[in-house]
Amino acid sequence: MKLKLFILFACSALVVGCSSSQDEMNEANAEFTEEKTKTLQEYKECVDDADDEYELKKCEALLNAVKALETKSN
Repeated sequence: MKLKLFILFACSALVVGCSSSQDEMNEANAEFTEEKTKTLQEYKECVDDADDEYELKKCEALLNAVKALETKSN
């Protein structure tokens, strides 16, 4: 999951060299929001499918990845 988010930010960095700063920010924010939405959906599905505490803890990794990136982006 962290790899997907890393790839997202790497692609955003590549876009930076080709457009205006406002366009870059808009594109990066849109991509981040899209990836965050997908990750939160994966988290929800993971929690719904979890049968025990161990599986719930694995789901928390998805949520923690989103929280960490939100903290960095602010």
